[in-house]
Amino acid sequence: MSGIAKNKVIAATVLATILIALVVTFIVPTDADHHSALVMTVGYALAEKSVYDTAAKVFAEEFEKRTNGEVTVRTFSSFKMGGEQEMFKKLQLGTLDGTIIAQNNAGPFYEPLDLLVLPYSLQSYEHAEKVLDGPIGQKIWEDMPEKAGVHLVSIVQIAFRHIYNTKQPIENIDDFRQLKYRVPKNAVMVDTYKAFGSDPVPLAWSETLTAVQTGAVDGGDLAIPVLYAQKFHDVAKHLALTGHFAALPPFFVSDKFIKRLSDDQRAALHAAAAVAAEAGRRQSNDEEAEMLRKLTEDHGVGITRPDRAPFIAAAKQVHQAFTDRAEEQGARYIELLELIEDAAQ
Repeated sequence: MSGIAKNKVIAATVLATILIALVVTFIVPTDADHHSALVMTVGYALAEKSVYDTAAKVFAEEFEKRTNGEVTVRTFSSFKMGGEQEMFKKLQLGTLDGTIIAQNNAGPFYEPLDLLVLPYSLQSYEHAEKVLDGPIGQKIWEDMPEKAGVHLVSIVQIAFRHIYNTKQPIENIDDFRQLKYRVPKNAVMVDTYKAFGSDPVPLAWSETLTAVQTGAVDGGDLAIPVLYAQKFHDVAKHLALTGHFAALPPFFVSDKFIKRLSDDQRAALHAAAAVAAEAGRRQSNDEEAEMLRKLTEDHGVGITRPDRAPFIAAAKQVHQAFTDRAEEQGARYIELLELIEDAAQ
């Protein structure tokens, strides 16, 4: 082969190498290019179209929009990610990124949240809003990421829990004491039912409807939007409006997930969670009066309004027992309870 021919071969080889390098650089993705949208999984127990579902889906839409698609959110309703306490554990492990659960089901993992479980500690919607959306709420859960590995980013509903049962109308506390109730696996709630004069049966939320249907328990308590969405009215035809517990389901996000976000993405997450909370609360408020009407007119549920005074009097011993039991945190809890009470004024 002549020198000229050899030079042509060398030149062609060099050109081919350059072209391949350009293809690799601009077409074939590198490890950095493999960074696709971050996927966030959010699970919750309630059914589609419930308050939890609305809040989760509004959050997903807002978060994706505010991060310009850098984060994709997948929502899973109806226990698809497990029971409520199971989902909280998954947040701690980092195998689930977000969940909406009742605050009482987080209490066993982070005791200060039980301040929001104590009976009649929050006296009205306005009182709850003032506590939850202001500095008192932040003070209650300020060290939750450090102590439990989970962030509370918003409260998606403010409602109150009332007593349903399959047996009889409840006109007073004596009627209440005749029945057997399911309660969540939360020490404050168990103590409350004992203080009211019953022998409660602690059961996971996922087991509750079956227990009511089979007669293992006579009833329990739920916020009206939850009772209606989960169709408890199909079997429980008596509802007593006691409002003894507040229903304040938080939206929790795993600390492991938060740490994967940039500062801008974290800001977007909190902004999206605020919009989701507004949507959830609005749906809950708008639906409650209509649901009460449907429960009576369409589903034959009898509604009573027993005198709350004996229930409120019994609740005081639960507050005292809570602060006595929490020896290390007692002073802090007393201070927080005083702040919560003062906020009602």
